[in-house]
Parts: sequence; C-alpha cells; structure tokens
Amino acid sequence: MPSASNIGRRYASGIFQLAEEEKAIDTWREEVAKLDDLLSDHVLRAAFQNPAVDNPRRMDLAARLAPELRAETQNLMRLLIEHHRTADMPAIRREYERLADEASGIVTATMTTAIPLEESERRRYEQQLSKKLERKVRLAVRTDPELIGGASIQIGDHLVDASVKTRLDRLREDLLR
Repeated sequence: MPSASNIGRRYASGIFQLAEEEKAIDTWREEVAKLDDLLSDHVLRAAFQNPAVDNPRRMDLAARLAPELRAETQNLMRLLIEHHRTADMPAIRREYERLADEASGIVTATMTTAIPLEESERRRYEQQLSKKLERKVRLAVRTDPELIGGASIQIGDHLVDASVKTRLDRLREDLLR
C-alpha cells in the first residue's frame, strides 16, 4: 500500500501538470486550499469515515457545502471521494504548494528558535535569506526551547545549525576525546 506522502505527491503532480497546461498555477493553488479546508471540516470528515454513507451521498454532501468550487476541482473532489483519498488532501496540498513555489522560484525555509520571534524579526530574517539566496524565501518559524539559544535553519536537505545546544554538544564531544 502506498504511503500518504507518495499518494500526495502523485495527486499533486497530476494537478500541477494540469495547472501548468492551463497556465493557472495560482488559481489551482487557491482551489487546492479551498478543497483542503472543505475536506478538513469535522462533520464532513465524520461522514466520509462512516461506512453507512455511500459515495454518491458523500459527493452530494461535499458539493452542497462547496458550490463555489470550479468544475475541475469538483472532479478532483469526486476522484478523492471515489478512491477513499479525502484524508490525503493535506499531503496533496503541501506537495502542490511545494511544486508551485518551486516553479515560481520561491524557496521554503524553516527556522527553529529557542524563543518565539516577533513578526518584524521573522520578516527581517526572511528578507536577509532572500538576499543571500537571491531568491524569494517563504520562512516558517518553529520554537524549540531545547535549543537554549541561537537558531537552526532548514532549506530543503540543507541544515544550518547555530543553536547553543548544538555548540554545547560539540564542546562536550571535543572534551571527551
């Protein structure tokens, strides 16, 4: 059985190819977000998990809750319902957004700090990273008190760890040698 991340990649890749053909990457980004929000509704989720609710009733319920979705998005929703993949929608959305960002030259970075950052600080780091990488950067910030101080930045597979915890761990290793 394929993992949720593989399923997310497969569906997102198909949606992205269609979006490129239509020259509608941002439109599809909005539609994928709307569909993910819709399918995250706790009432709808419960109905989809209930074996007594058949696919036609699930589709009817979803369509009544989201009449503003484009016909193509309604078709995607029908496909997800028919293949019992509605729970995979968050993974599909994440992967689609990654593909759309990549196509737009946007890099996603995750900064982990010991204490929460103010929004102005987050924007400043985002601008500095954008300047250094010469690409637009979308910065997500997480907090991990175990870092003690400093920060780590993850960009794709590349990690820059300038946390106090890592420095102390390295110092400990050096002293034990």
